[in-house]
Amino acid sequence: MIPNNVSGDTVEAAAADPGAAPVVSGDPARVLELPGAINLRDVGGYRTVDGRTVRWRMLLRCGAMHRLGEPAHTAFTEIGLRTVVDLRELSEFQHEPDMLGPMPVTIAHIPVYAAVLPSTAATTEAEPAGSAGFAGPGAAVHPRVDTAGEAVAAGAVSALKALVDDDTPLTLEKLYTFAVDERGERLTAAVLALAAPDALPAVVHCSAGKDRTGMVIALTLALLGVPDETIAADYALTARYLVGEIAEALSTAPNGKPVPAELLTCPPELIVATLARIRDRHGDVRSFLLAHGATPTALDELRDTLLTAAPAPTPTG
Repeated sequence: MIPNNVSGDTVEAAAADPGAAPVVSGDPARVLELPGAINLRDVGGYRTVDGRTVRWRMLLRCGAMHRLGEPAHTAFTEIGLRTVVDLRELSEFQHEPDMLGPMPVTIAHIPVYAAVLPSTAATTEAEPAGSAGFAGPGAAVHPRVDTAGEAVAAGAVSALKALVDDDTPLTLEKLYTFAVDERGERLTAAVLALAAPDALPAVVHCSAGKDRTGMVIALTLALLGVPDETIAADYALTARYLVGEIAEALSTAPNGKPVPAELLTCPPELIVATLARIRDRHGDVRSFLLAHGATPTALDELRDTLLTAAPAPTPTG
């Protein structure tokens, strides 16, 4: 059974204090505390500006999934998981393949940072993954069982490598600007993977479930009409789970040098600024997605699938 030891959380408090959000009695668990899962959360229950609600157990976000075991397989089977959108780079994807067990799910490998897409970057109907996970067609897989911290650290290294040709210090703002300005088609492809026929329920993940996943989830929630303060609060929740072993592993780069502490944070104002940058250039998130390969039909269908029905108008007179 899916654990329900964490009450549903609408996260509609101020972005600076997501922990102050009210608890909604009877909601499913927002945080799925499953062995081997890093930062696994449901984005259901959030209200939109037009009064609709994101459906529960339709869209999950997560960090690395290479250490999943039977409890996670059972939980995902109960949810009816159909799609995994994997945003990691090829090295992460090959060496730490998702351990999905016998579930025949669709794998959409969409590396966000890479300059050139690898051959694995495609949506592929997976065979049951078995004990070795699934790494896509043509991938030479050498699975490892890295610790959670090592897996998350691999994601930080990918971010660093994305901007190695620039001598200025890497900041989160710079990384997010790079993603929306230079990799808009990748972010859009990830959203479109969710809009594919029968794609949901789905999980979107990278290594930490923070930056790449955070941007894709933010775009999706903004498309649905979830307010920015709710999106920011959901983004900031990741800080609760990048602690202990994970935080320690992230603090040191492979060359032994310390990783700037700023790169390990989840400032809510950053995701708000990222959405503002998109709107400044495209008008709104929907137009950004359309400019990078989405179609109106796909985006409308995604909204209809992820949201509850619109509330009936209040009778007048």
